[in-house]
Amino acid sequence: MAPSLDYAAEARVTLRPPQGLFHPATLEHRRWYRTDGTPRAQPLTREALSLRLAADGDLSMKEARSRVARRSHALPAADQAWLIARRDTPLARRPLNQAEYLALAEALDGVWQASAGASRVERANRRIALRVAAALGGLLDEYVASPFKSAALSEAFSAHHLAHLRQTIENSRQAESDSGILLAGPKAWFAAKTARMRAEHQIGLAKSPAAFPAMQLSGRPMVAVVGGHLYMFVDGRRPGARPVPAVPVFATFG
Repeated sequence: MAPSLDYAAEARVTLRPPQGLFHPATLEHRRWYRTDGTPRAQPLTREALSLRLAADGDLSMKEARSRVARRSHALPAADQAWLIARRDTPLARRPLNQAEYLALAEALDGVWQASAGASRVERANRRIALRVAAALGGLLDEYVASPFKSAALSEAFSAHHLAHLRQTIENSRQAESDSGILLAGPKAWFAAKTARMRAEHQIGLAKSPAAFPAMQLSGRPMVAVVGGHLYMFVDGRRPGARPVPAVPVFATFG
């Protein structure tokens, strides 16, 4: 289940545009086609495209990530892999995207509102709705504001969602201190630390949702090692860093 990914995101990684639609120098053309013009089996991810841009354009990784985030439709590797896997999954077992997730939440809200009576069936319907709302909150590894209009469903969702995020932090801390992780080398240790930092970032969003309204469904945090240090990037930018001037609408991307 990925409440931040919609059908438009799925189309950006599964529907190859015609080769002549973009100039060969643009990032979107490079995402889908090789330098000799042959199509790629899958489009380049945001990380892969950033690496190529940094190497070819003699740019820093920070600048390359920022350009790719602003000038292409490239998605993070985790998102792209999830969307491709979802498309290849039979419909009966396909995980929910944003539209389907919101439709389920709306249906549960409808069940809750329609079961306001005191009959056995209505009480059972409300109990089922509460359990499903709580289960949804416990399935999400990244913070998402409650999609429910009913206060009881929203409370059940948020309580289990926050508990799940806290458990993720605890699991990551244990992995960081585990002797096996230390013996496995710095790569495994960085992976555990990255998971904890992301989980702590999600806890911050969960505790202060009003402070980050634009990041609830559109921004995805990513932790990367730059110059031997861990940094958090959101949509290709590091929070707190000097903002990059906006690109004029008439500029040519590439």
